[in-house]
Amino acid sequence: MLSRIREVIAIANSPQSDPATQKQALEYLDGIKQDPNAVEVFAALLTETDSDDLLKFVSLQALNDIVGINSTNSNIISFVKQTVLDLLRKKVESNVQDAEYLRNKIVDLLTKIFYNTYGEINGNQWDTFFQDIITLLNVEPLLESSTPGGYSPVGIDYFNRICLFINSEIADQTYVRSKATQVKNNSLKDTMRMQDINSLAVIWINTLKSVISTTQHSSELSEIAILTLSCIGSYILWIDVNLIINPECITIIYNFLDFPGTKIACSKCLVEIISKKMKPVEKFALLGLLNLTDKVYARDDDDIEITEQLARLASAVGVELSVIVEHCSDTMDTNPESLQLVTSADERILTQVAPLVLKFMVHEYDSVTQQCFTFIACYLSNMKKLFAVGGKPGSAVALASKQKPLDLQHTEFVNSLLRVIFIKMKIDESTDANDESQDEVDEFNETIRSKLKTFQESIAVINPAIYLESISTEICTRMGSTDWRDLELAIYQMHNLCESIRNNLFGVPKQDIASSQPSILMVKFFNELLNHSTLFQMDNSYIEVLFFELVVRHHNFLNGEKNEFTVLNIFCSEFGMFNKRGKVRMRTWYLFSRFLKITKPKFTVSVLTEIIRKITPLLDIKIDEINSDGIEEDTVFSNQMYLFEGIGILIGANADAQYSILDEVLIPMFTDLERCISSQVQSIEVVLQCHHILMAVGTLARGVQGGLVPENQVNNTLVNKKLIHQSLTERFANITEVVLVTFSYFNKHENIRDASRFTFSRLIPILNNDIVPFANKLIALFLESDLKIPEMNDFLGFIGQMVHVFHKEEGCFELFTNLVTPLVAKVHQIMELIDNEQTIGNASNGLATVNNHEHQHAKNIIVTDAFRDKILLKKAYFAFLQSFVTNSVTSLLLNPNNGNTLSIILLDLLSYTPGEVQESSTMKLSLNVLVNFIRIFGSGLCNDANDIHAKDIQKIEGLNAFLISKVVPLVFEIPFNAEYNFNVKEGSSRVIACDLSRLLRELYLQSGAGSDINSNPSLKYLSEIYLPQIQFPPQLNAELLEMLVTSDQKSFEKYYVSLIDRVMF
Repeated sequence: MLSRIREVIAIANSPQSDPATQKQALEYLDGIKQDPNAVEVFAALLTETDSDDLLKFVSLQALNDIVGINSTNSNIISFVKQTVLDLLRKKVESNVQDAEYLRNKIVDLLTKIFYNTYGEINGNQWDTFFQDIITLLNVEPLLESSTPGGYSPVGIDYFNRICLFINSEIADQTYVRSKATQVKNNSLKDTMRMQDINSLAVIWINTLKSVISTTQHSSELSEIAILTLSCIGSYILWIDVNLIINPECITIIYNFLDFPGTKIACSKCLVEIISKKMKPVEKFALLGLLNLTDKVYARDDDDIEITEQLARLASAVGVELSVIVEHCSDTMDTNPESLQLVTSADERILTQVAPLVLKFMVHEYDSVTQQCFTFIACYLSNMKKLFAVGGKPGSAVALASKQKPLDLQHTEFVNSLLRVIFIKMKIDESTDANDESQDEVDEFNETIRSKLKTFQESIAVINPAIYLESISTEICTRMGSTDWRDLELAIYQMHNLCESIRNNLFGVPKQDIASSQPSILMVKFFNELLNHSTLFQMDNSYIEVLFFELVVRHHNFLNGEKNEFTVLNIFCSEFGMFNKRGKVRMRTWYLFSRFLKITKPKFTVSVLTEIIRKITPLLDIKIDEINSDGIEEDTVFSNQMYLFEGIGILIGANADAQYSILDEVLIPMFTDLERCISSQVQSIEVVLQCHHILMAVGTLARGVQGGLVPENQVNNTLVNKKLIHQSLTERFANITEVVLVTFSYFNKHENIRDASRFTFSRLIPILNNDIVPFANKLIALFLESDLKIPEMNDFLGFIGQMVHVFHKEEGCFELFTNLVTPLVAKVHQIMELIDNEQTIGNASNGLATVNNHEHQHAKNIIVTDAFRDKILLKKAYFAFLQSFVTNSVTSLLLNPNNGNTLSIILLDLLSYTPGEVQESSTMKLSLNVLVNFIRIFGSGLCNDANDIHAKDIQKIEGLNAFLISKVVPLVFEIPFNAEYNFNVKEGSSRVIACDLSRLLRELYLQSGAGSDINSNPSLKYLSEIYLPQIQFPPQLNAELLEMLVTSDQKSFEKYYVSLIDRVMF
C-alpha cells in the first residue's frame, strides 16, 4: 500500500500529469485518509528513511487533516503526538535542519495537537506540553539565565516556530473567530499565563543574550534571533509586561538594531513592545530606554526595507509620546505630575523624535515617507487641541482648542514640517511628462499628496498666519520656475489654498471671507496664473487638466468678466479643447460645460459670436467606427454633448437677449439632417447621424434654458414662462417641427425614437404649452411604432412628465383624456407579447416551477427575462397612473370616453400572480395607486378638491360595488392563499400587509364609514357574504369588523398584521 501511495503522490505532483489524472490521484489520497488505518500508513511513510521531502510533506498534511477530523479521538491524537515527538527527537539528535516549509508543516501538526490537548479546557490531556517540548528540543540550558548556552540550534528553531504557530492559532486578531473558538483561545492563553509563559520569556531573553554574546553572527544565529524577536513581539500583546519590559530585556532587544540581519525583526519587535497599553508614567519610562538618536538616526546606507522599518519605529515612539501628551493634557492644569509628564514627553518629541521622523519623511522613497504619517497626524491632532486659533468659527476644533500661544519650538516644528511637505508634494523627477506615468501619478496623489494636504490643513487650523505665509511663498517660488513639475505643484497648491479658504480654515467670519487676506491673495495668484508667460505653451497633460480643474472649481477667484473671457479663450486653444491628447480634450469639454453652468457669463452677442466661431470646428458631428452591434467604438460624440450644452448656456445667458446666433450652430446640423432624410438608404451610419443631431439639438436646448433659468427653478413652469423670451420660443417651435419630420422618416429605428423623446423632453420647459400640438403628433407616432419594452417604460415616464408640467393647462386636459385609452391598449399589447414569449420560451426549454423546500413559505418562482420585463413595464405603468393622482387629474379616468379603460386599469391594479406579489417594490407602488384611486373616486364620485374638472364628473353607478367585490377578496387572498407564499414575518411581506390594511380601511371609509352594516356596503359584503363564504371564524369575523369601525389607520394596520400572524402561524 505504501508503494501505491508513493506512486499516487508522484502522479499528483508531476507537471507531466494531465489535470484529470491529477484529480483522480488527489481523490484517491482523500479516500485513503478515511481508512481506519490511515494514521499508521501516513506515519510510516513520514518516518521511512527513503521518503523524500515531498512524501514527508504530503504525509504531514494528511496527518494534519486526520487530526482535524478526529480531534476528539484520544487514540489517534496520542499516536500522532508520539510520531511527531519521535520525529523531532531524531532531528535534534542528528542536528538535521530540514527545508523551512517542512519545518513549518511539522510545527503546524504539533500546534494542532497542542490545541486539542493542552489546558483545562481540553481536560489537561497534555498539560506538560511546554516542559516536554523544552526537554525534547534540548533548550533547557536556556532556562539558566546565568550562563545561557549549550542548547541545540535546531531545537531552538523548532521551539520558536512552535511558539509563533501557537500564538497565531490562539491570539492572532487578524481573523474573525466564532464566540466558542474565542472562549477556547482565551482559556488556553490563561493556562499558558499561569503555567508556562514565564519559562518561555526566560528562554527568549536568554536566547538573545546567547546570540548577542557571539562575536560573529552567522546566518543561522541571525535566523534564531529573528524568530526569537518575532516571538517576543507576538506575545507581548497578551502576556505580563514585566516579563519583557524591564531595562535589561529592552537593552538586549534594542542592541539587535546594530546588526544588519536583525534590524527589521528588532524594529518590528520594538514597535509591538512600545505599543503595549501601559500607564503614562510607565510608558514614558519605557520610551526613555530607547535612545533613537544613537541607533536609528543616520542610516543612509541601509536598504529600503530596513529604512522603512526604522521609520516605522521612530514614528511609533512619537505616537506613544503623543498619546501620553493627550492623556495627561486634560489634568495638567490641576496635577503637577501630569504637567511634568506632558512637558517632558513633548520636549522629547520636539528634540529627538520629530527631527528623526522628518528626516525619514523626506526620504526619496514614498514607502518610507508613509511610515511617518501616523505620528504626524497624531501630533498635529494634539497641537490643534492646544494651539489652534483657526478653523471655522463654532466648529468642534475651534471650540475644543485651548488657543495657547505657539512657542518657538513648536513654531520651528511646524515650519520644518511644511518644508518637508512642500518637498514631498512635488512629482518625482523620474516621472515622464507624457501619459505613460499617469497610473504612478494617480497613486502618488492618492497615497502621498492627499495625506500631506491633510497635514497642511491641520497646520492652517493651528496657525493660519504661518500656513498662509509658507504656502504663498511656495506658490510664488514654484510659479516662477520653468520646470513643469514646479508649475504643476504651484497649481496644485493654489487648489489647496482655495480649499482652505472655502472650508474657512483661517477662522474668518463668514461675511468677511471674500475680503480676507487669503482671498485677496488668491485673486492675485489667479491673475498671475492667467497671464503666465510660459504655462500655456507647455505640452503637459498633468498641468493642462489640473489648470482647468482649478479655474472651474474655484471660479469665484477669477474676479470679473475679463478673466472669465480669458479662461474661455484658453479653453478654446490647443492647451484646452483643441488639445492633441484625446484624454485632455474630452476632459476639458466637460469642464467647459461645467464652467459655464456655474458662472453663466453674460457676454454681448459680438463677444459670443467670436467664442462660438472658435468652437465651431469641434461641433462637426461625425460617425466613428461602428462595431458588429451597430454601436460606435468611440465616445467622442457623448463628450461633444458637453460642448453643445455649454454653447447653449452662453447663448441663453447673453447680455443682449438676442438669439439669432443659434442659427450659427443649428444650420450646419439641419443641413446634415436634411441630407440624411433625403438619403435613399437608411444605413446604420445615416441613422446614427440623425440620432446624434437630434441629441445635440436637445442638449443645446437644455443649455439655452440653463443659461436663462436658475438651476433650482428649471422645472418651474411659471419661472420658465417669465424668463424665456417669445422670440426664443418661436425659434424652438421651428426646431420641434424639424424633430417631428425626422422622427416620422426614421420612426422604425429605436435610437431615433429615443433621441426624439429626449429632445422633446428638453423642449418642454422652453415651449411650455406651445409644445402640445407637436407633442400630440409625437405621441401618435410613438403609439404607432413597434416599441421595445425599455422604450415603452421611458415613454410612460415622458408622458408622466408632461402630465406634471401641463396638468393645470386647460388645453392639455383633452389631450391626456384622449391619450389614456390608446396608451393603456399599447401597454396591454406589449404585455401580451411578453406573455407569448414566455409561454414559447417555457415550452421550448421545458421549464416548470422549481420548488424550494428550505422553509414553509418558499418562493416557487423562476425569474426569467420575460418576467423581469413585465415587472419593469408594470412599474412604469403604475408610476404613470400615480402621476394622475400626484397632479390631481384623476377625473380624466372617469370621463365617459374612458369608461371601458377605467375597468381595465382597475383590473390591472387588482390582479397579481404569485411572482408579482414577491416583487415588493412593484406591489407597494400598485397598492399605493389603488388606495389613492379608492380615496379619490371609490364612492363613484371624484372627491379630489384640487382636481379642477372633478365637478364635471357624474357619479359612476356601480363603481363602489365593483371595488368592494374585487378589493375585499384581494385583501384576504394575498396573505391567506398558499399560492402566494406570503410570509408576514418577512419585512417586504409586512410592508405589503400594511398596504392591504390601508386598502381595506379606505374602502370602508369611501363606502360611507359608520358602524351600521346595512348602510355601509363594504361591511355588509364582508360580514354577510365574503367572510362566511371563506369560512372565516365567526369570532375573528366580529373582531375584524369592530376594529375596522373603531380603529384609526395606524391601529388597524397593526391589528391586521397581527391577524395574519395569528391565522397563519
